[in-house]
Amino acid sequence: MKRILFLCTGNSARSQLAEAAMRHMAGEHYQVVSAGMAPEEVDPRVYRVLAERGINSDNLHSCSAADLEGQHFDTVITLCDKASNECALFPDSDALLHWDFKDPKPQSGEQPFRDTLDGLESRIALFLMLNGEQQDSVIGPVELFKVLSDPLRLRILMLIEDEQALTVGDLVDVLGVSQPKVSRHLALLRDGGVLETQREGQWIFYHLAKHLPVWIRHILATVRNGNPGMINDEKIKLSYREERKKPGFSKVS
Repeated sequence: MKRILFLCTGNSARSQLAEAAMRHMAGEHYQVVSAGMAPEEVDPRVYRVLAERGINSDNLHSCSAADLEGQHFDTVITLCDKASNECALFPDSDALLHWDFKDPKPQSGEQPFRDTLDGLESRIALFLMLNGEQQDSVIGPVELFKVLSDPLRLRILMLIEDEQALTVGDLVDVLGVSQPKVSRHLALLRDGGVLETQREGQWIFYHLAKHLPVWIRHILATVRNGNPGMINDEKIKLSYREERKKPGFSKVS
């Protein structure tokens, strides 16, 4: 079981909401702890807002970060600048993250606490989605962004992300570049672990690697959906391609 620590100044609002939300959303996959650099009593609004959402607030209590010093955490997430600056308390943690959230305590009422919880739940959902599997891919962030920095490779990936599988002939026809150039880029993507091939008869289809980490798939999907018009011309050409062969598998990933 992985251990995660939420750290802020007072451990009275943001980190308490984060601890409860992470326990609720992650189930038994994480042991979740929160602490403060200068701990204060938990704000009563924390309990009320959690109760509104049906999130268990049992066992929430303020804790000093100094009391946890020397313990190992797989991930330490700081929620304020002061805690981020003093994250050296946990130098052996596998990952140090900083999520910048405004302290809701100085504001009146419970709405600021609801807004903070909304933001935390969104961050936690993304964190759990991207870290829910072993990250054993041969490609890392530097290599991935090198791949995406080439305009032709980017268009190839966006087309394959959209269409699930394409042949060299499909890509040559819609991209308007030579077969050797397309094949060279496909080989780089395959050798880098981003793409895989599948043969059906005389046809070889390229598709996203089946074991591509979620974080890479998420980046590709975000680029595609954030730039919906970037391959319009290619998509139109593909729809009119009479010789196009489609694979027998409906979804390769």
